[in-house]
Formats: sequence, C-alpha cells, structure tokens
Amino acid sequence: MRFRALRDRIWASPGAAPRLQSSRRQARVPHCHSPTLEGVVVLVFDSATLPTRERYGAIHDAITSAASATFMAPARGGESVHLRMQAWDLGGGVEVIDARCSAHTLRRTVRAGDEQPTYLITCGLKGRGAHHQLDREMPVRPTGVWGTDLTHPYVHHVTDTWTTTAKVPRDLLGVPSRLAGPAFQHLSDSPLAPLFHRHMAEVRDVAGDLNPVAAASLGTATIALTRALIASVTDDDRLNRETTGDILLLQVKEFVRAHLADRALDPRTVAAANHVSLRHLYKTCAQADLHLEQWIIAERLAGAHEELARPSSAPVSIAAVARRWGFSSTSHFARRFREAYELSPSEWQALNRRR
Repeated sequence: MRFRALRDRIWASPGAAPRLQSSRRQARVPHCHSPTLEGVVVLVFDSATLPTRERYGAIHDAITSAASATFMAPARGGESVHLRMQAWDLGGGVEVIDARCSAHTLRRTVRAGDEQPTYLITCGLKGRGAHHQLDREMPVRPTGVWGTDLTHPYVHHVTDTWTTTAKVPRDLLGVPSRLAGPAFQHLSDSPLAPLFHRHMAEVRDVAGDLNPVAAASLGTATIALTRALIASVTDDDRLNRETTGDILLLQVKEFVRAHLADRALDPRTVAAANHVSLRHLYKTCAQADLHLEQWIIAERLAGAHEELARPSSAPVSIAAVARRWGFSSTSHFARRFREAYELSPSEWQALNRRR
C-alpha cells in the first residue's frame, strides 16, 4: 500500500483525526499529521494521544498499512499497547518508515495482494524476535537487517521494537525475487550492513527538513545502497558486476566521511584504503559524476558550517575549526567557505550567536 493510502487509512481510524502542523519537527502531534509545506511529505502517528479504548484499532490500521500486512495481534492489551511511527515519502515510490511499537505479531496471508511488487529492507534498533517468509527464518535483533518481499506471505513475531524500514518498488531495484528472497536472510552478514544502518539513521534525522529535490536525491541514494546491499550477499555474476561501482563508491564516501579531519586525506589515500588503483577510483567517481577532491572539500565545509552554528559559551577560533575539518590554511578555508555560503566563517558564527 502506497504512502498516501497509508495516510488515508490512518486518518480513517477511530479517533485518529488529522491536523496539519506548521512544523515538521513539532514533537507533539494529535494523532496523525501529514504536513507538506515546501518539503517532503511527512506522516506522524502517535497512539499515546488516543484514548486507550481506541488505540488497538488505530494501531492495527497504521502498522498493517505500513507493513502491507493482513493482521496484527498485540502481545498484551490496554495502555501497554503503543505505536509511534513516522514515514517520509522520498518520491519515485521510495518511502522510509520509522516505527517504535509494543510487542506484536504481524501476518500477511497468501491472498493479500500488493498493487506493486515491493521490497521492505528493515534495520533493527531495539527488540528481538523472528521474521518468517518462504520457509526462511530471519532473526530480528538490534543492528540486524532483514528483507521482505511483499508478493509473498510472511509472519513477524517480536518484542517491543524500534525499526527503520526502506520501502522500495522491486522494479526500481532491478533485483528479481529469485535473487532477493535468498539474500534477505543474509543481509545482516553483509559488509555493507553497518553502512546501511548509518544511512537509514541519517535519513531519519534529515528527511523531514528536505525540499523535494533533495529528498529525491536521498531516495536515489537509498535505492543504490539497497541494491548494493542485496548484491553483496548474492552469487549472481551480472548483479555483482552491475553493482561493483556502486559498492566502491559507497565505501569511498564512508571512508572519506570518517577521515575528514585528516589533512593527509586525498584521492591517493582513499584509493589505497579501498584497495583500488587511483585510475580505477577516478573512473568510478567519474561514472557517478562525482569530483572527488571537490566533494571532500564540500563535506569539510559542511561540517565546519554546522560546527560554527552551534551555540557556545565562548567563541570558537576560526583557525581551530578549520584545522578540525582538515584545512591546513585558515585563509584558504575562509575563502572556500565564503564561496560556498556567501558569508565568511566569522560572519556565520556571529549571526548564529545572536539568535
């Protein structure tokens, strides 16, 4: 079920009357709201705002819609049943759903049909249990990753959980069910699993603040990482060939972001760390239209920009910030900062100190 159908179904739940909020970051929501404003559509559902007698029905509708399930049974009743869910529509059919739910069992029956073949790739943050599909059992646990093919039935039995899920149409991934199904039970073993976890956490943190263009870019990155994650635990030669460049690019970006403060960071150290030649690194980046040196500078500037905006009891030295973000020259840092943000570092710092 697509995002708007999920929204409409929740709004039709007993007591779940929507109200549009003026801020996507507002913590208190009545039951469900879906602000569009200038950015990505955000859905928020919080059962704590409902009377106890109405919670189960609203939770049932919300979680079965999000997970394309047929039936949901809570492990306990009364006030202990709870669900807080946020969902972001990144465009192009890609959705991200963050859910914190009390212990329950979800079932999808054989007869349940999805209007579009879709995969769910889920990161576990809290809770334990088991996810069963096609005679395969996948453990649900913190740091785990598992997948679901919504063209088949499944059973999901868990304790109190917190999960973040990417919901991606199968056609966008280009990975057929015959490959995805066996791969889904091994996703936690992929060397890309930690990267996928971090990516989903970043999506959760920033998606609600993005404009549609930036959200679409984030959706494209989510597709690429999901495809690479699945490919990394399959033996399909064609899929592995097609995703080799994507996987290298993801690893390069991860390495760079972890070493932005290292002033020795350059394409040669990046290539050596990823066990590829400098030529191969440049070729891979060129295919992705990524200018590596400029991207490294942009990432460093973004980090410095964020640090200078933080409230502080004492002014932070511009030179110290420049050094912390890998710039050996304060003047070079100041020039590039002004080019990027149309303010000098000190002007930006002073502007935020007055707020």
